[in-house]
Amino acid sequence: MSIEQNWNDMNTVGDADFENLLASAQLSKLQSNGTLQKIRKNLRLNIYWGAVVCLLYVVIICRYPLWQVQAALGIVLAFSLWAIYSAWVEYKKLGPDISAANSLLDELKRHHRSLQKWIAIQKRVALFIYPISAAGGFMLGGFIGSGKPVAVFMSKPIVVIILLAVIAILVPLCHLLAKWMFKLSFGKCLDKLGQNIRELEAEK
Repeated sequence: MSIEQNWNDMNTVGDADFENLLASAQLSKLQSNGTLQKIRKNLRLNIYWGAVVCLLYVVIICRYPLWQVQAALGIVLAFSLWAIYSAWVEYKKLGPDISAANSLLDELKRHHRSLQKWIAIQKRVALFIYPISAAGGFMLGGFIGSGKPVAVFMSKPIVVIILLAVIAILVPLCHLLAKWMFKLSFGKCLDKLGQNIRELEAEK
């Protein structure tokens, strides 16, 4: 009997036979609930750390009443809040288990596609935030280091050139760091789901 057939039988077996069906050699080989639980765990960590970062932004915004810095970090804070919300939506969408209402192949494809889309959107939107974040951090650092108002030390052409150079360097570095962090958090899970999908497709 195929793995897909075993999966479909979940809708017809009684409670007494359900655990035996899950423990079958073929289905347990392809069981992905552990992978989904790992994804959910990492999404929770993403949400928790995002909340910590948001609190840090709030503290900085309140501590340094510089409108330029507040405007830049306010935009970054708004992005961070959106990122937390999108991670929560993804967390709820994936669910703790695979639903037996659809075919196993369709379920795995849905989870795999959903996570890939979420990661791609996160990385794409972040590209527009990195320059703003770098500018806000640069202006705050300049104010702390020089003790002068932002408008004063930013009036020098050399400072503007340095800011542009900092943005040009930090944006690709931040993008690479984000790719690495997403790969570290979700790369193996995506690979595992992809492997399961290929095994099921090979049965057809």
